[in-house]
Amino acid sequence: MEKSQKVTLFSIITLLGFAFGVIYHYILTFYAHYEGVYSSFLYPSAFAFCDFFHALPLIKDFKPYQQVGLWVIYFPFTYIFLIPFAFIKNKVLSYSIYISGFAAYLIFMNIKMFACKNLGKLQNFQNIFIITLLSYPVLYCLDKGNFDMYLFVLLGFWTYTFQREKYGLSAVLLAMINAMKPFTLYFLLFYLIKKRYKEFTFSILLTAFLIIGCFLIIPDNHTMELSMFILSVKFYKHVYTAQSYMGMAYVSSLFMPLKALMLYISTAPKNIAVFVRIYDYFCQLITIFTLFFVWKEKTFWKQLTLLICNFLLLPYCTYDYKFIFLFIPIWLFINAKNEKGKSKFDLAYLLLFALLFIPKNIIIILPLIKGDTTNNWLSLSAIVNPIIMIVLSLLIIFEQFYKKEIGNRK
Repeated sequence: MEKSQKVTLFSIITLLGFAFGVIYHYILTFYAHYEGVYSSFLYPSAFAFCDFFHALPLIKDFKPYQQVGLWVIYFPFTYIFLIPFAFIKNKVLSYSIYISGFAAYLIFMNIKMFACKNLGKLQNFQNIFIITLLSYPVLYCLDKGNFDMYLFVLLGFWTYTFQREKYGLSAVLLAMINAMKPFTLYFLLFYLIKKRYKEFTFSILLTAFLIIGCFLIIPDNHTMELSMFILSVKFYKHVYTAQSYMGMAYVSSLFMPLKALMLYISTAPKNIAVFVRIYDYFCQLITIFTLFFVWKEKTFWKQLTLLICNFLLLPYCTYDYKFIFLFIPIWLFINAKNEKGKSKFDLAYLLLFALLFIPKNIIIILPLIKGDTTNNWLSLSAIVNPIIMIVLSLLIIFEQFYKKEIGNRK
């Protein structure tokens, strides 16, 4: 497929998905008179910007680990970045400044990556406008105000520097990401593939230095702060793995539909605990499997897609705003020019990417927990999106064997 065909089709699917989401929830709200989670494909308005505003009180005195909670699971380097926003009294102004860096980066990159020379200015504007402002993960990310928007920016810069063989700078950027939230730890594999052992070691050491150093500069009892951080991480795991509805809507991790099935079969705490342990071992095997095929893969955007799908699929809970990370391999896929980057499966890849960028928050009521008839709901996205990511990953792996078979025939 040509670049203009990819961009136009991606834009059309994004627009149709957005229109369907708006119309579907409009009908539920104004004709069927449903409220709450049925009124929008985003979180209910009462939770608007909640991730950002819940974080601000934790960092004003730079004492983020004073209590156990779902908002204190980042390493302290994250809260250092957020400190300036805590001192802006006007919350609207604070949030506006906060999202401006993310918005500027996303708009700039989408213009650079999606603009097509063989399309008119109006068509280019329409495509970029739709993909930027009507895609589900962007809207969800802006609505929640989650810090992952800046991890996405840093990962975008890492991709740029790594591709241009600026390995030292890329190692610093990767260390910064992992010192905030180590979900990109496996990206260190790229340095081993390139035999850049110096940068591999440097990035690990810098990550450790930033994590330990930031804990040490917290003006309080360091042992207590570390204990509260560990307890918060354990609490986060308990909330999303225990016998509850938490995390079954607006999410796309593989764990949640499996958890719903498990709760349907049995709500006994002992059985759920066994299920979680089995899932943990399963994730370790899948990660090893993924890293092996990343090592074997030669196309960068496919390597990135495999790793990003891995860290989206396997956590206990992955909220859909994290799909913004898929912009990075999509940019590279759209702009693949040489034969190494092209594929006979371009249309399939495009459709799978695009389907992840449209809302699918159709709520399904589940008879899971006895005595609780109000909160047992699962969104369709929690079932469909993991399937799409699995198919996307398997297609990349299948193409490795397909190319090898074609090469052997020649």
